[in-house]
Amino acid sequence: MLESNNWQYNKVVFAGTFDHLHEGHKHIIRTAFRLSKCVAIGLTTDQMLAYKSDKKLIQPFDERYAELEKFIQSEFEIERSSIFPIETREGGADKMENLEALIVSDEIGVVQNAFDINQMRIENGLRRFHIIIIPRVRTSDGRPLSSSRSRRGETFHADELIH
Repeated sequence: MLESNNWQYNKVVFAGTFDHLHEGHKHIIRTAFRLSKCVAIGLTTDQMLAYKSDKKLIQPFDERYAELEKFIQSEFEIERSSIFPIETREGGADKMENLEALIVSDEIGVVQNAFDINQMRIENGLRRFHIIIIPRVRTSDGRPLSSSRSRRGETFHADELIH
């Protein structure tokens, strides 16, 4: 188990679909557990994914939840985490108390959403959280590793990934 007691935060949150759990997902999960004592993970529901063009290829919520939990148990103490369903882009982070940081990937839209959620927190009388931006894992062609690429049949070798 990868453990540390030098956490910078008591509670961080991040969210995603985590379809076909890949090294990019694992990188952000590992980073969250290195940074924080408690890690809250918002997992998009099937209903939230209804707008996706390739939604039939996305694993159902229960499968994605099980894969996420299995990975966390393989490397960390599961008791340090909570996985919860989300159905909105803010995923409840706009109202979470004792939340110290939001972890996001370096996608412009995702970073902007983090700023928007921070503004909502202020409007809700809560403290702003730190926004931690994690660069996406890239493949040898320089493009970000993604579940949508996997769904299209692309395969990736761990030794070719750029962290």
